[in-house]
Amino acid sequence: MKPPRLSRTAEEKPSALAAWCARVAVFSAALVFSALFLHRLFSIPTPVALNLLKLSIFGGLVALALGALATVDIWRNASRGVSRVVFGGLVAICIVGWPLTSLPTVRALPEINDVTTDTQAPPQFEELAAIRPTGANRADYPGEVFGAAQRQAYPDLKPLLINRSVAEAYDVSVDAVRRLGMKSVSEVPPGDEAPATGHIEAVDRTMIWGFYDDVVIRVAGNRLTAQVDVRSASRFGRHDLGRNATRVRQILAEIVSRLEATVTGPRTSRAAPRSIESEK
Repeated sequence: MKPPRLSRTAEEKPSALAAWCARVAVFSAALVFSALFLHRLFSIPTPVALNLLKLSIFGGLVALALGALATVDIWRNASRGVSRVVFGGLVAICIVGWPLTSLPTVRALPEINDVTTDTQAPPQFEELAAIRPTGANRADYPGEVFGAAQRQAYPDLKPLLINRSVAEAYDVSVDAVRRLGMKSVSEVPPGDEAPATGHIEAVDRTMIWGFYDDVVIRVAGNRLTAQVDVRSASRFGRHDLGRNATRVRQILAEIVSRLEATVTGPRTSRAAPRSIESEK
């Protein structure tokens, strides 16, 4: 004679902690995708997107804690919910672990968000300084503290000296900005004064999250030579994870590439600044 079959409810009850582990994890993941979608496509304010990210990471930690408590509950009371704990835990680990992948970069690079080829007299933001949103980093260059940190971390970032007229160097710089997909905000060509100076301001966005960074290019020189200085600064955040230095390198490399693609090869070099007046 078979023993009476117990119902599933009598055998084991579902773990409420396991259910909440999965719910909180899914909610946190939804926050991440909402922040990404709304900031990238609809340009919600960056501080709002960053707060959503912080909230999602906090939610991921809560989900991990609930998962740990649910595991104990399932072990002691033979409750149901293992699959929910596994699912919630994996989602939470992805949410919390993703920012942790940046830790090696954070430790290796200085905590700066403004990089320039001329730390002594950096190009200044004018149009972009006026449109920076409330709560953004200051448009003024932070000074020697950043300069010293940059020179140690990125010693290759130096002015670009070109054996071409300032007008031609300016045109090539404008073309480089457009080819790199940046949005030009202000273009002031060099005048007739000696030395003449041109000024370009543009906005660039990061690939995935679409964070806004500001770029300014100064082209100074005469009819024989020119010097190009580039500055890239993040609107938000204290640590740029090296992306401003990468952007400056890309701009300089694109300018050199455009120069080499045009008439026979003037030589370009990256060296310490020297007086344009002496070359007139």
